[in-house]
Amino acid sequence: MHAGDCENLDLSAIVESLMLLHRDKWLRFVQRMVQNRADAEDVLQEAALKMLVRDRKFHSADQARMYLGRVICNTAIELYHSRKRNRRQYRPLQEHLLTPANPRELALLWVQGAEPHAHAHVLSLLNEGLARLPVKQYEALRLTVMEPGTVSIRDAGVEHDIPYSTLRHRKVQGLRRLRRFLLRALRAVSMKLVMA
Repeated sequence: MHAGDCENLDLSAIVESLMLLHRDKWLRFVQRMVQNRADAEDVLQEAALKMLVRDRKFHSADQARMYLGRVICNTAIELYHSRKRNRRQYRPLQEHLLTPANPRELALLWVQGAEPHAHAHVLSLLNEGLARLPVKQYEALRLTVMEPGTVSIRDAGVEHDIPYSTLRHRKVQGLRRLRRFLLRALRAVSMKLVMA
């Protein structure tokens, strides 16, 4: 395709010619972004359709090639971001699990004393940490973690008329604050045990 060919050809012929010439290069580029060959091919097809629907006139083959390249890149970026949003939306929230602060710290509690005593101590620390939480964060944890009947954050929010994002934020902040409290308390206990 030469510079003067764009005036003589319709847009579908230009797109077809560009795809024949540059498809493999564009496909490799998009595949690196979306990490999947089938999705990369879908991006190329969607980009070609977008360009055809827009029905722009081009003065040169280079102008059409650069425009199609931008459309392909933007379409790949849109797919990447939509996947990222979907993963975030449907991924289970990992912060709902309270992992032990540090295995060595908990091991010290169990090794130094009788197991029931250490277990009771950790539970009392947990109760103390929960009591120190702001009321709304405690309520969010109670509704989403501690009550066995609640299925999801969305259900709990609907049932108690609290917006999903608000309830999720309170839950996450409550878990973080509780975790920090437990870490400090367990460190203090392990330091006392080491000093003794």
